[in-house]
This record gives sequence, C-alpha cells and structure tokens, in this order.
Amino acid sequence: MRILQLVQKSQRRGAEVFAYQQSAAMRTLGHTVQTAYLYPYSGQKALELKSGDYALNGNETHWQEKVPGIHSSLLWKLRRAILEFQPHVVQVNGARTVKYGALARMSCPRRPWVLIYRNIGNPLDWVRSRQLRICYRRLVMPQLDGVVGVSVKTLNTVKTFYHLTVPLACILNGIEINDPGRLARGQLRRELATPEEAPVVLFVGSLSPEKRVDRLLRAAQGVHRQIPNLHLWIVGDGPQRQQVQAQAEAAGLAHNVRFTGIREDVTSIMAAADLFVLTSDTEGIPATILEAGAQGLPVVATKVGGIPECVIENETGLLVDPEAEAELASSILKLLHNPALRLAMGARAAQWVRANFEIEKIAQQYLAFYEQVIAYRRMPKPF
Repeated sequence: MRILQLVQKSQRRGAEVFAYQQSAAMRTLGHTVQTAYLYPYSGQKALELKSGDYALNGNETHWQEKVPGIHSSLLWKLRRAILEFQPHVVQVNGARTVKYGALARMSCPRRPWVLIYRNIGNPLDWVRSRQLRICYRRLVMPQLDGVVGVSVKTLNTVKTFYHLTVPLACILNGIEINDPGRLARGQLRRELATPEEAPVVLFVGSLSPEKRVDRLLRAAQGVHRQIPNLHLWIVGDGPQRQQVQAQAEAAGLAHNVRFTGIREDVTSIMAAADLFVLTSDTEGIPATILEAGAQGLPVVATKVGGIPECVIENETGLLVDPEAEAELASSILKLLHNPALRLAMGARAAQWVRANFEIEKIAQQYLAFYEQVIAYRRMPKPF
C-alpha cells in the first residue's frame, strides 16, 4: 500500500512525531510511505526528511491563510505531490492539514485514494467561531472517507460535533519502544546540575497555553515547601517559555527548575527522573505519558481528554481534576514520599505501555482500517 502522510511541519510535537514513527513502522511492514510537510520548520531538532518526502514550503503567515483560509499556491503544490506519488491513502494529522487534505480531495473528484483524518483532540478547543464551524461541517468534513480518534472520548466528541457517517475507528496512540544506549543517571544529573539524591519531577511538552505549565509551577512551589531539594526538569520549548521562566523565578524556584529546551535524548532524561507530571487542559493520548511509562515512570496528570484511557488510576499513576491544584501537589508529594509505591506504579506502567501501545501494533490497526475504508468506498451507495 502507498500512504502519504500530511503534517504541518517537521517539528517534534505530538502529531508530527506520531506520523513519523507510524511511517517508519509501516515501512518495516513492507508499505511505501512518504510525508508532505506543509510549512518549513527552522526550530530545534527538526525531524529528518526521508528520501521522497515533500517539503511544500508554504507560508503559514500568508494573507490567504486567513482569507479565504487556503493558500492557493500551497494547495497546488500538495495536489501535485499527490498526483506524483499516487497514494492509496492520504492521512491528515490534525491542525491545518485537515482543510488542505479536504480541498485537495475536492480538486481531484475522480481520485483513486481515500482521505483519512487522525483526530487527537476536542474540536471545541480549536473550531470556536460560528463561521469556522459552518465551514468545517459543510465543506471540510464531508470530504473525509474515514476518521481515527486516539481515544474513545475524543472520537465520540468529533463524531457528534460533525455528524459524521463515514467509517470510524478508535486507535490509541503508539510509540517506538526501545532501550537505546543512554547516559547513566548520575552523568545526566550532573549535566543538569541536579544532585544525585534529589527527587526529580519531569515535564516534557510544548510550552504553550494548553499545557498549563503555570499550574505545574504552582504545584511545584507547594511541594518545594515540604521537599526543599525538589528539582523540576522542563523539557521542551514554545511561546510561553519566557513567561514560565519568569514565573519560576518569582516563585523562588530558579535554583530548582531546569529548562532544557527541546532534547532528542528524552528516553535518557526519563530514566534519570523519578516522576512524570502533565497538567494540561486538553489532550488526546499524550505520547509523553506513554514514553514515561515505558521507562518505568509513574505519572501524575490532569483528568482530561484521553488521559484516563492511557493511565490506569492508582495503578500506573494518579489523576486529578484540572482545577484541583492542591490535590495535584498532594499527589506529587504522595509519590515522592513513598518510593516503594512509586516504583511499583512505574513497573506496572512499563508493562501496560509495552503491552498496549507499541507502534508496530498500532500501525497494523491503521492498515486494517485503511483496508476497511477502501472497501467501504467501493461499495455501491443507495440513492
């Protein structure tokens, strides 16, 4: 099978990294996969473009991206890439890829390929204006041939919101699970100026509003009062980096928080930490939680989106309501004060993730869904 992945840019964020790893797994299974990147990316640690990938080099700030919402030149480049590659499946991975995939389908009415949308979150979080909702419901979503949701909750939400009648599947997120050579715990802690005996809480993700790093820092401030040698490692970058750095300093945590930026050795960092914390307002199935679990780290996380579907409460981690910041701090304290419980939860997390979220198993589920959608499209439809 020939599969074209459409992603926004070669940044190391959830949708892009998943598509990258999914593509690698499908190639291992004998399929031909290429990726089309809508926009260039000049940030840290870009994903490697493979042979045959398409860098469409659109301008995401172009006026046509706002009015009418589609840059005509970029759409033409995408259509040309599709015609050149001749895929059986085009998979769009959230954000602006959905509308570009839909418009490419409209411009190829006799196309031999199916359009699959991988949805990772609640549409209410980003389709906010009435005009945008009407546009997506009437123009964009009717072009889809199938939809994958990464959790039952998000799939049900998108089905109801858009009144979908095409084939649907809930396929959980997946990650590459391996144990690469990595820095020893002590060596990495020295690199990050963290004492060997200090308890380390880890966050990995974009420093963007929905991740609510401000909430994490307030909880860390409360934990720090009881555990003065607490260290918090914040791995990632984003538009709120300066803001959260200023918050850490104002909270008296400047000597206890390490902002590492984007790192490629996240596995090593997880192996050198003690607890993973995610405090988002919205999520699908976060790959970072799965990666932490695979490395034997328990998690404390907000009970949003698909997180309850990838964290077994009181077995692989602790879940709290987003606004319950006192409970968030007490949950972190509970696991830091109880190493035996923390290690037991971490061991259970490793078993759970490795049994259920390995990327090759997930890729096989996608391939089966592709076949289902292709067969459905070939069926005669009633008038």
